[in-house]
Amino acid sequence: MDTPTNLVVRRLTPLECELLMGWEPGWTEEGVEEDGTIVKMADTHRYRMCGNGVVANVGEWLAARYVAAKTATEGDEA
Repeated sequence: MDTPTNLVVRRLTPLECELLMGWEPGWTEEGVEEDGTIVKMADTHRYRMCGNGVVANVGEWLAARYVAAKTATEGDEA
């Protein structure tokens, strides 16, 4: 069996990471300094933000489930 030696793993771009998270393109592109200055974020920091973020669809689903459970619980107590 021949093993290809020219295979390379491609790293996702920050834009692709944002899209996988369900965020708008460029969501992590700019940041704000303490003095209010807008700065361009380095890719390393953008990857970190995506890694520490919450997938938009998951957050929306959790919030909807919470509201439904809270509403059901309050209805039982009345």
